[in-house]
Amino acid sequence: MWRRLKNFLLSFRSYPDLGPDLALRRKVNRALANRRALPPDAWFEVFWQTRNVSREITFFVYTQLTNYSGISFSRVLPDDHLDHDLHLTLVCWFNWQLELCEDFFQQFHVDISDRLDFHTITTVEDLVVFLNLQLLSVNRS
Repeated sequence: MWRRLKNFLLSFRSYPDLGPDLALRRKVNRALANRRALPPDAWFEVFWQTRNVSREITFFVYTQLTNYSGISFSRVLPDDHLDHDLHLTLVCWFNWQLELCEDFFQQFHVDISDRLDFHTITTVEDLVVFLNLQLLSVNRS
């Protein structure tokens, strides 16, 4: 019984380390607040249609990254850096990258878990283009 109580207390103490930095999340959203907010269709048309990215991928990124991060992706630009500008590693739950892989698989039936490398994906555009290529590679097969 004491062991379970000790484990509970230790997990409770480490919980904030695994959770999002809410103060930083608010700071990022304040920094983005002066940008024009675009609904998903407009975000696709303005930034991604000319790059030949599928509407489904842009809607997926727009929705899922908003859910993971609490950042309004309606104001995010393709050249925003995932960590430097948006601080995704700090404003999301610790497992957001795993959730991204799982959600991508659930929606598109494509497993990207062994190909997704955030050492080479630094901007929103890098991520969107990567995901689009993964979907295209399956559709061509």
